[in-house]
Amino acid sequence: MTKMDDRKTGTSASANTEANEAILAHPVFNLMQWLANSPSGDEVARELTLNYFQLLGATSARLVITDEAGTLTYVGDFGFAKSLTGTTQDLAFWQARTDEIVKIEIGQNGLGWSSTGRYLQARVNDFGNTRGWITIGFAEGTARGTNAKEAEQLLQILKHAVGIYMASIARPGSRSSASGSSALPGAPRSTAGREAFSPRQLSILSGMVEGKTNHELASELGFSVSTIRHETMRIYQTLAVSDRREAAREALDRKIF
Repeated sequence: MTKMDDRKTGTSASANTEANEAILAHPVFNLMQWLANSPSGDEVARELTLNYFQLLGATSARLVITDEAGTLTYVGDFGFAKSLTGTTQDLAFWQARTDEIVKIEIGQNGLGWSSTGRYLQARVNDFGNTRGWITIGFAEGTARGTNAKEAEQLLQILKHAVGIYMASIARPGSRSSASGSSALPGAPRSTAGREAFSPRQLSILSGMVEGKTNHELASELGFSVSTIRHETMRIYQTLAVSDRREAAREALDRKIF
């Protein structure tokens, strides 16, 4: 092989590496990896709020599934004064409500804002018979400004991954539920200790124990948020857990710190 061939091969390998890194860093890939751990609906709502939309002013998220009769089933809540997870509302009941979160007009792109700009909603109806909505709530005055377009774009790409998740929990016999545990009966418990983690992962896991978000860890450790998310998924897989709270508890139980 000539030196030029070597250079071409090196360039090709570098391009492939960059492409793979871009895929791993993509928010949809990170979210789908995390959703593969079968988190509860409340955990999904929390993840969307704190690790995807918080920097855009988000304070809450809600996941709702509806059936052919128009009955709403609340499968995930985070950040609301009163959680509705596990409750249902029939068509007549919720249509009679006047609060802005149920009066959002959805546009042709499957997204819609409430009248005050407090809530951004995405319609999920592309996955078999499962229909529903993802609602992201924002602090007053934060969303319908400079962050509006970014929030719309982010929800537009994330709604497909969340929609697949919602379709999976709507199926009878699903292993995930609105408020139940994601653990599989009889599944082997991970016994990984400190030696199973890289120095970077240990720093991130330590931050989880302290209750820090991905954005806080990215700022403190000098990595991108995408890198933190990717490493977080690896930590979950190593510990056989599905969320930060479980990861922190396992780290303490196993005396990793």
